[in-house]
Amino acid sequence: MKAIKIINTIAVGTPFPLLLMEVIFRDGGFALFALLSTMFTGFVQVVLGLFLLIKFPRNSHYKIYIVAVVLYFGLWFMGSELNLKDNFFYLLCSIPPCLAVYLSVLIYKRSNHEL
Repeated sequence: MKAIKIINTIAVGTPFPLLLMEVIFRDGGFALFALLSTMFTGFVQVVLGLFLLIKFPRNSHYKIYIVAVVLYFGLWFMGSELNLKDNFFYLLCSIPPCLAVYLSVLIYKRSNHEL
């Protein structure tokens, strides 16, 4: 579990130093890398969520996380197909940080010796 916590910390923490470097250097490239690293964060967290769901199949919190991820991508697809804009897009932008915080809380609540 300690390795999962370290991987999650690196994945969640990566965009922040890149944004700080963008503020310092005003380059434009660091902001792009920060945005790209948020996609990396999402991928890592989905993989970790699936791993934890496989390891602890009776834990309903991991099931809720995976269902929320599937619903997010379903809403994203549906919004693009139905040409929904503005408020719907803002709603979709708020979901990934909530999912990241939710999985991080689930990961850090578990003790290191449980895995």
